[in-house]
Amino acid sequence: MAIRQTTETGRSVNMAYRLILILAFCVAVAGAGPVLAQPASEQLKAFQERIDEVGRSFENNPRFKGLNQQQRIDRVEFVFGNTLFILLHEMGHVHVHEHRLPILGRQEDAADTFAALRLIRSTSAFSQRVLTDAAKGWFFSDRRARQTGDPMLYYDEHNLSRQRAYEIVCLLVGADPVKFKELADQTGLPAKRRESCKKEYDYASWSWETVLAPHRRAPDEPKTKIDVVYGEGKDQFAGLANAFRTIKLLETVAAVAADAYAWPAPFTLEMQTCDGPNAGWDDERRTLKICYNLAFDFSELYRAYASAPLVDTPPARAALPTNAQPGSAKPVRGQRRKAG
Repeated sequence: MAIRQTTETGRSVNMAYRLILILAFCVAVAGAGPVLAQPASEQLKAFQERIDEVGRSFENNPRFKGLNQQQRIDRVEFVFGNTLFILLHEMGHVHVHEHRLPILGRQEDAADTFAALRLIRSTSAFSQRVLTDAAKGWFFSDRRARQTGDPMLYYDEHNLSRQRAYEIVCLLVGADPVKFKELADQTGLPAKRRESCKKEYDYASWSWETVLAPHRRAPDEPKTKIDVVYGEGKDQFAGLANAFRTIKLLETVAAVAADAYAWPAPFTLEMQTCDGPNAGWDDERRTLKICYNLAFDFSELYRAYASAPLVDTPPARAALPTNAQPGSAKPVRGQRRKAG
């Protein structure tokens, strides 16, 4: 039984009017026409109304106590945006498995790149904020892990959290160095690395477009059925479960995937209460599962670290003590948060 899981231990609940632009992003990501029957303006209006409804629903939530409407929106946007990024990351894995795509390198890196490129392509303000929040989430995760003393797992299939954050920053800078200069400055991305990010972005974009091109759905080709399931949000996850149902996040991504690509067989997108903050594709059940625990963890991460600097130390190689031998320095603890 092949189940890939994502222990996404870290980021937060940021909500968003901006999530409204997810529909515009979805159309751009698909590379096709409108996904739904409604005109785009009506889609956006309807999505905005659902976002506003979710925002109001958190007004009396104890975890949002003392926040004004805009602060609630910002926090909830972070959660939904980061959940979307992980959902797209997992969709990258689904593409690899279902379409038997060749991956030259680590599949987890490729899935992160897939998610970032889908959002970058849309060029919408929302998608760019999602990516910025995703990078921030990995920086927050890195900070939390170091504070709690989590060990750095150099042998893990995923990169370290800070590495994943910088890869997103690099792709953004590679796509538009002017627009994302402030983010690059905030994260201390060196000028030389910014130059190489352009070529990295170009190669990554070309590679994914090349391998996906044969699997795009023809206009007269029937759409594959992609089911959507929202499980019960137990205990503290009840509010999040209701919010995701209201936003219709899974329905939106499913509609895009069915419209844009020819899949070999139906599959399911599912949100459930789990034992931990996970996400993953189960090829035997043909189900991509996102845990409500993951979104809740994003909320807690944001609450703890949103006001802190993105990086507290430059991403440079640490120097060894003068009396140390190579390899004798202890690794900095805590940089893990899986996504995959």
